[in-house]
Amino acid sequence: MAETVVYDVKGLLKDLAALEPGLKKALVRDSKAIGKPIASVIKSQIPTTAPLSGMANNGRLGWGSGKAANSVTTKFRSGRSRYTAVTPLVSVWVNSPMTAIADIAGKGSMRKAKRVTSEYAYKDGRRRHAVTSQGRIMVARLKERNLNNFVYPAVEDRIEDAQTAIKLVIEKYARMVNRKIG
Repeated sequence: MAETVVYDVKGLLKDLAALEPGLKKALVRDSKAIGKPIASVIKSQIPTTAPLSGMANNGRLGWGSGKAANSVTTKFRSGRSRYTAVTPLVSVWVNSPMTAIADIAGKGSMRKAKRVTSEYAYKDGRRRHAVTSQGRIMVARLKERNLNNFVYPAVEDRIEDAQTAIKLVIEKYARMVNRKIG
């Protein structure tokens, strides 16, 4: 996947807002519109029913409890990240926690974890507990039924086109600013 890097979008947004009141909003709308088809493809790939019977519950991490299992949002962000050198302008987020868990299940190293957790604060004291094999079993069941890793493969071939289209939108608005200034 080729990285498309655009510099100083924050400055461009500031110049657009100073140039004409609605231009900044239009740039954000046009950029997010490019991510909408990707979001709809992801939404269509997410199963509506829980992949495993234990995931269908009303708890905090139940399939579709709180947020719909196929809830997908397109976000625009111009600020810089505190953690990485590159910040995506447009990103597509899967909002349901259990959908994200099921999607990334098995992508880690699957190394043997500790048998007992480190001590942590709990209510009025400290606590540690045994680590069960539930997570490993869940990952194994999802992998054998091919019910994990459904988000990225669905849109893998569209990402470069979206990056190019967003770069063209940024260049279009940058030309507007340059034409007015220069």
